[in-house]
Formats: sequence, structure tokens, C-alpha cells
Amino acid sequence: MEDQKIVYWAENQVEADIISGLLKECGIPCKQLKESLGKSLGLNFGILGEIALAVPADRVPEAEAVILDIENNRPEEENEEEQE
Repeated sequence: MEDQKIVYWAENQVEADIISGLLKECGIPCKQLKESLGKSLGLNFGILGEIALAVPADRVPEAEAVILDIENNRPEEENEEEQE
């Protein structure tokens, strides 16, 4: 199995689907890794609902650039909320 590295922690399934979809659209393979207890209990929020996004180790710089671009292009209101 190819060496995978986590590049992002999504807070919920919707965010994970959006970010992983954008990575895949850019040609970067991406896997969603869910916390096993949260998955088995059906939790989709909080610490047990977080989803790690992993990419092949050799694609990490590329994936980080895409994620940084996404974060830099968020509406100002979202950026301000994160800083508080």
C-alpha cells in the first residue's frame, strides 16, 4: 500500500466531501479516514465526527497548495470567525 499522509482534518462529512472532491478534481488521489468509534456510533460532528483526508506522501505539497488556496478564497466572514 502506498504511503499516505494526512493533509486536512474536516469537521464533518460535507466539508470532507467538498475538500476531497476538489483534491480529486485536481488529480490528487484522496482518502477519507474516519474515527472508528464515531463511524460505528453514527456521529458526524465533534471530535468523534472529524474526518482525516489523506493523500499519497509524494503529493502532499500539491495537496497543501490546493487546501491553502481554498482557505485563502473563503468569504471574509468565514475567515473572521476562524480567527476569533
